[in-house]
Amino acid sequence: MHRVSSALIGAALLSTAAHVSAETTPGLQYPDTRQQDLVETQFGEAIADPYRWLENDVRSDKEVADWVERQNAVTQAYLKTLPQRDWFAQRIKALTDYERFGLPQKAGKSYFYTRNSGLQNQSQLFVRTGLDGTPRLLIDPNTWAKDGATALDAWVPSHDGKLLAYSIQDGGSDWRTIKVIDVKTGAELGDEIKWAKFTGIAWVGSEGFLYSRFPQPQPGQEFQSLNKNQAIYFHRIGTPQSADQLVYATPDRPDLGHFADVTADNRWVVISTSRGTDAKYELHVVPLAGQKLGAAARPSAAKAGKRSWAVHPLVPGLNHEWRLVEGLGDTLYFATNKDAPKLKVVKVDLTAPGGPDAAGFPFTEVIPERAETLARAQIVGNRLILS
Repeated sequence: MHRVSSALIGAALLSTAAHVSAETTPGLQYPDTRQQDLVETQFGEAIADPYRWLENDVRSDKEVADWVERQNAVTQAYLKTLPQRDWFAQRIKALTDYERFGLPQKAGKSYFYTRNSGLQNQSQLFVRTGLDGTPRLLIDPNTWAKDGATALDAWVPSHDGKLLAYSIQDGGSDWRTIKVIDVKTGAELGDEIKWAKFTGIAWVGSEGFLYSRFPQPQPGQEFQSLNKNQAIYFHRIGTPQSADQLVYATPDRPDLGHFADVTADNRWVVISTSRGTDAKYELHVVPLAGQKLGAAARPSAAKAGKRSWAVHPLVPGLNHEWRLVEGLGDTLYFATNKDAPKLKVVKVDLTAPGGPDAAGFPFTEVIPERAETLARAQIVGNRLILS
C-alpha cells in the first residue's frame, strides 16, 4: 500500500507540474476578511491582532461560518479545474474497496470485531457466540449521521461479555459520549456519559466502568475551554451520571491528565497521570478485591451501593515512561525507561512488605534493556510476549 501511495503522489506531482508549466494558474479572488481594531500590550510591546475574531467557534459564530464557507467555495472552484482529479478519485476508491476486519476481542463466550464491506464510511461492530457462531450486527455507526461524520470510537465489552460500553465521536471533536448496550438483545440501556475526553473505558466486573472526564464547560465554550481538571469517575450501570463517584483528581495540579486501567483479573486499578503529551507518568493503584497493600490479600467482600476507592501512590513524580503490561494476582508488570532508554520489563508485588508507608514498592527486573527498543509487551496465557 505504501508503494501504491508513493506512486500516486509521484504521478500527482508530475501531472500538476506539467499543468502549471503549460498554463498560467488563474488568479484566485479570495473574499475580503474583516480586520478589527485590536491592539494588546504584551511584555511591554503593542501587538496588533486584527483577526482575533476568527478564533471564535465556527459552530456558533455566524460570521466565522460564513467566512469559512466563502473560503471553501474559492478552494473547491479551483480544485475542480485540475486535470485527472476524477481519475485519482476513482483510483483511490477502487483501491479501498475491499472487505476488511478488525482484530477480535473475546469476552465471556462472545467474540467482538469490526467489519467494513469496502466503501462504508464507518466500520460496523459484530458479535458472535464462539468462533463458529453466526455473526450478528451489534452497532452500525453509518446510521448515526447523513454525512458519515459521527464515528464509533472505542468499544469495550464487560468481562462476562453481557454488556458493551462504547464511545461516540461527533464531527471530529475530542469530546466523547459513552453509552451502554445489552449484547444479547442489542438494546441500548439508558446510561449516557457526557464530557468525557482523552478517556478509556475500564470495566470493574460488570457493575460499571471507570472513565476520564472534564468539568462541564460554560454554555458556548464547549469547543473553546481549556483542558483543565481532568478526573477519573466510576459509573455504575443503571444510574445517572450525576451519581457517578469521583475516584481520583488533582485540583491542586489542574494541568495533569489521568487515565485508568483495570487488570484482566479485576484485582487492581492502575491510574496513570501525565502532563500534556509528555510520556512521563506517575502511578497510583486501587485494590478492587479487598487486598491490603504491603500485607497478605484478604477475601473480597461483596458491597452494595457505593464502592470504596482507596487510592495509593505507586510511582511518584513525572520522570519516566511507565506502561502497564498486565497484572497477575497482586503482581503488576510494567515496561519502563527508568534507567533503560530502550525500555525494560519490571514487576512489583503490591502485597510485599514495604509499600507506600515505608520505603516504597520494590520493583524487580524481569527483562533487561536490550539493543533493540522495546515497542510492546503483553502477557498471553503464561507467556510474556515482546516486540
